[in-house]
Amino acid sequence: MGAEVKVFYSVMGRYDTVFIVEAPDDETVAKAALKVGSLGNVRTETLRAFTEDEYRNMIAAI
Repeated sequence: MGAEVKVFYSVMGRYDTVFIVEAPDDETVAKAALKVGSLGNVRTETLRAFTEDEYRNMIAAI
């Protein structure tokens, strides 16, 4: 679908697994999450992460 799993973790607590995914844009990630969720046995939560440079640019624009 155009997204690549970079890292996979099995975690303790509220979630069972965490995937670090790289994609060309947010729409690609949303489509992949919706496809996985449509199978009925997985629930997803997507968190947009910003690089340090992206964050610094946002702060500079305020």
